Amino acid sequence: MRKRRKRIKPRLRWLLILIIIAFPLFYFGKRVYAYGHLRQAEKKMEREILIRQAENEVLRDRINEYKRGTVLEAKARDDLGMIKKGEQVYLVPKE
Repeated sequence: MRKRRKRIKPRLRWLLILIIIAFPLFYFGKRVYAYGHLRQAEKKMEREILIRQAENEVLRDRINEYKRGTVLEAKARDDLGMIKKGEQVYLVPKE
């Protein structure tokens, strides 16, 4: 006597196939989305790094100017009205 195998109904078979296909797609889709999000964050960070490097360069230049004294001298002359020894000051009246 032969044993009969139970046959899976067509609807149930399609549902199982759909689940088997959907699970890896969902898993890898989630991973791809996370990867894309991380790449976008990386590009944003690289742009911020470039901006910060440019700002640092500007600040280094300003520090060097202050160390040389040119900025301090000009500021003292303009804002405080200071003069060097031996210079003559001419005041021009404002009209």
